[in-house]
Amino acid sequence: MLVSQQEVSPVSVDLFCELLRLLKFHPDLIRGKYEFRAAQQQNIKHQNKSFIFNLTLLYISIYDQQILNMKNIKTKQEKIELLRNAGLFSMLKEKELEIVAKYSEYYDFEKGKTVFAEGSEAGELHIIKDGEIVIRKEAKKGRQKDIARYISGNCFGEMDLLETIPRTASAIADKKTTVLTFPRRGIKFKEVLSNHPEVSANILHKLLVIIAGRIRSTNKLVSEKTPWVEDLRIQLLNDKLTGLYNRTFLDEDLATLLPGYNNKTCVLVIKPDNFKIINDNYGHDAGDKSLVIIANTIKTVIRKNDIAARYKGDEYSVILPDTDIENAFDICEKLKYAINNIDVSDFISDKNFKILVSIGFSVYPDDSTDNKKLLKSAYDKMLKARNNGGNRIVK
Repeated sequence: MLVSQQEVSPVSVDLFCELLRLLKFHPDLIRGKYEFRAAQQQNIKHQNKSFIFNLTLLYISIYDQQILNMKNIKTKQEKIELLRNAGLFSMLKEKELEIVAKYSEYYDFEKGKTVFAEGSEAGELHIIKDGEIVIRKEAKKGRQKDIARYISGNCFGEMDLLETIPRTASAIADKKTTVLTFPRRGIKFKEVLSNHPEVSANILHKLLVIIAGRIRSTNKLVSEKTPWVEDLRIQLLNDKLTGLYNRTFLDEDLATLLPGYNNKTCVLVIKPDNFKIINDNYGHDAGDKSLVIIANTIKTVIRKNDIAARYKGDEYSVILPDTDIENAFDICEKLKYAINNIDVSDFISDKNFKILVSIGFSVYPDDSTDNKKLLKSAYDKMLKARNNGGNRIVK
């Protein structure tokens, strides 16, 4: 039994000093209970030997726990660094990476051992800490064909997170290999999504960008995936107030969509010139209603394959695929006319109030092949329209 606080007397302090001296000159005592007991059997004599023994056991227990904690911290940091270097998790913050690390685990495989087998249910991705993995598929006449090879630092199986269908190939360790698996065995990716939606949104979005880059079609992406993925995608990429796509879509998905269009594509940035008057004079509720009605007006004007998004605040963007400058300008004229003629009498008392709007647009690939530079170009032209008096279009 360990000594209580009441039992610690002046002599106990002396004994504690003796303990420190013993530990200094006999470090083997901290390696475990058995070493100390062996030392005790060698007649280390003291009037309160049992007290030293109990105190040493307490020290050993604390020491062992500290060593365990240090190992856990080191393992956790190793996981985070490995995850951070994987493209799928590169956008996550430190706290978010800690959550992913919590649901990840290391697994060791000797050469020739199977990480997963062809026909097994998919559901996790793997990052190689060290070693080498070969992806092998059954070929004709019972032969096997190596279709991919991954080395230390490589990530594979991203697509498996979204699907629970049977795998079409096997993963085999080509040498002694350690992999970090997410989520760890016994945990489903859907559980992680449910427990940590704030982290999962970023992971899911990165997955969708990867997939969209492969198939070049947002509509096809949604139709081929499960309903819960579609729901999360809507939450991630849609603006809650207006129902349009949001800035995340413009920053990430637009980059994968632009190269897939056949001809020139125009990018518009639209901003009401007198929105501040609505907000300041009639309140934020009136401001929100005006943002929604402008968004709805944009949707009624643009074509079926055009894409509308809320750029930021009171600013909107419209993507016009396969559209030359002349046709884009005509659409801008229609948008300007429609917005100028919005009826705001339901939430603005001034019956003569008219929403004025400035529009700027840039052309892909003429102005830029980079989606962010393209948006910046259109934004700068919109500002030029405002600075030149507003309620006009600059191309």
